[in-house]
Amino acid sequence: FLRLWPSTLIVALAIPFCIVMTLGIMYFMGLTLNILTMMGLLLGLGMLVDNAVVVVESIYQYREKYPDDPMRCAIEGTRSVQLAISAGTLTSIIVFVPNLFGAVNQISIFLGQVAVTITLSLLASWLVAVSLIPMIASRLKTSAKPADPSGLVPRVSAAYARGLRWSLEHRAKSVAAGGLIIVLSLMPVMFGWMKVDMFKNDAGREIDIYFNWHGSYSLDQMLGEMMKVEQVMDANREAFQIEQIYTVYSERGWGGIDLTLRSTGGDLLPTEELEEKIREVLPKSALAEIGIEGTGGEGGGGGGGMGQGVRVGMFGDSNEELMTIAEGVLPILARRPELRDVRIDTGDETSEVQVSVDRDRAAAYGFSAQEVAQYISIALRGSPLREFRRDGEEVPVWIRFAGAEKFQVSNLSSLSLTRPDGGRVPLMSMVDLDIVKGAGQINRQNRRTSLSFAANLPDGKTNEDARKALTEVLSKVDFPPGYGFSFGGDFQRNDEAGAQMAFNTLIAIIMIFIVMAALFESLLYPLAIMSSIVFSAFGVFWFFVLTDTTFTIMAAIGILVLMGVVVNNGIVMIEHINNLRREGKSRTDALVEGSRERLRPILMTMGTTILGMVPLCIGTTQIGGDGPGYYPMARAIVGGLLFSTVVSLLFLPTIYAMLDDLGNWAGAAFRRARERMGVAPVIAAE
Repeated sequence: FLRLWPSTLIVALAIPFCIVMTLGIMYFMGLTLNILTMMGLLLGLGMLVDNAVVVVESIYQYREKYPDDPMRCAIEGTRSVQLAISAGTLTSIIVFVPNLFGAVNQISIFLGQVAVTITLSLLASWLVAVSLIPMIASRLKTSAKPADPSGLVPRVSAAYARGLRWSLEHRAKSVAAGGLIIVLSLMPVMFGWMKVDMFKNDAGREIDIYFNWHGSYSLDQMLGEMMKVEQVMDANREAFQIEQIYTVYSERGWGGIDLTLRSTGGDLLPTEELEEKIREVLPKSALAEIGIEGTGGEGGGGGGGMGQGVRVGMFGDSNEELMTIAEGVLPILARRPELRDVRIDTGDETSEVQVSVDRDRAAAYGFSAQEVAQYISIALRGSPLREFRRDGEEVPVWIRFAGAEKFQVSNLSSLSLTRPDGGRVPLMSMVDLDIVKGAGQINRQNRRTSLSFAANLPDGKTNEDARKALTEVLSKVDFPPGYGFSFGGDFQRNDEAGAQMAFNTLIAIIMIFIVMAALFESLLYPLAIMSSIVFSAFGVFWFFVLTDTTFTIMAAIGILVLMGVVVNNGIVMIEHINNLRREGKSRTDALVEGSRERLRPILMTMGTTILGMVPLCIGTTQIGGDGPGYYPMARAIVGGLLFSTVVSLLFLPTIYAMLDDLGNWAGAAFRRARERMGVAPVIAAE
């Protein structure tokens, strides 16, 4: 854009200076270089040259007017944009305030150190732009050769000025075109083309295989079933791109296999495709249900899991009644295309031996039900005796049958009770035995018994798709009084996160408006600039649809960052337009000339910011390795900034003119009202 290497190198110098200053301040603040602060540096990298670009370009324009006075060019050029870049830097920083001082939650954790790093880098860029950049520029030799009018940038600027003057002269057509753009921009939201999943986790290079056991089995039995799966995985290492197989199991009846997939090489297959291949070869087992765990799914209590796994909880008084309802609903949910691997999350099933004392038979033999139950308890678990005391120490002592720890159901038939007359009565003649399935876990939600459905999401489906499917099915269930279902857990967290981001965004918009109102000493001009925020949101919607990107919590944070960035262009443009009007130019001439002269720095700052975001846009890095991905944040900034910049360059001058007419009309109406009321006009004292 500048076509002048010295000026370009001055802008480039801002990057290392700002990074070094940022790292130094981070050191004294006790911040470390971690995954969040480094992301903040990446986000700030494209923005920290914006101030330098505006200052250098302003100095460059003054050089065209005063080619033989570099000192004057540096001073005047910096002075003319100092207020604009100061306000722009403040608006970029102030958007983080509501999140930094609000409640501590997942959003503030994700955003906290990122915000601090971006803030430090932007403050450093402002300091460099108003001190180091003009100092170096004042000592560079300038050329008296004017800019070549046949160059690309001058030709684009001239064409832009002609188109802008036409739009100002045909305001009705410009307004109609702007309205059409707004209607078209709302289509992704109106028709649900954009996917929304606030806490979506992209599938990493790991796959977890779960085992839901159908009863209590020995460790050898469990290990045997798991080894069958492990052997299948080991035999298909190359086909499934498996790097590591990690089998874990416990004597408590829990087991699973974690697969780490190869993450290097040019022939990598998507994790979702490998999951499908693994599903096809998973062996069947009579002892357990074997399947693939949805990434990010959380157990217990209902709610939607982050990423591929979702859960919904049913609540009531009886776990048995909930189980009956769940078994009836399960086949219906399993047929829904929005869900897969639907299962009732009861944990691993266990086997229990239930012993029921027949009171009549026990009484016929001279025993009470309590005596029989106490005998069984002593036989199986033992009975505590008095502690053994020695030298101030106490040793607990229990008495129990020899070999009781190895008792099986068949051993109960060998037990007998002694009557007072010395006769022996077989235990089995007084009790009934039954082997039943026991609950591996009982969940409570809001003090009520809860039972959850767990499911995975097919490729291309979101939590919202799953929520609609679950609601449609469960709302038709005839629950008994006191029973129902609820979306708690992460579904509730999604709603709370969306509500909090909406509130924080509203507060940020108000704070940005206050800053700009103080800058322009007007309430109308900031409204014109605020239109850039609206257009930036439309750009995010379309960019996400075109790139098939899901709107997540990181995208919401990206919009927050975007709001502070997009208004910078409007601030720089309108501040320059107002300066030209104060110099005596007509409004139309000031709008055309000011917009043309600020076209180059606006395009430069947009280009540097977008190029700085490219590595994050195409990367797949996730917070913590398996958390939300960074790329939705970067794509939100790129899509919103690109669309907002183009549309604002075309329509912001028209919006400015309309609001200026509104202000003039309101001022005239106010003066007429004062005159009719007989109030003398206010005359400023000299």
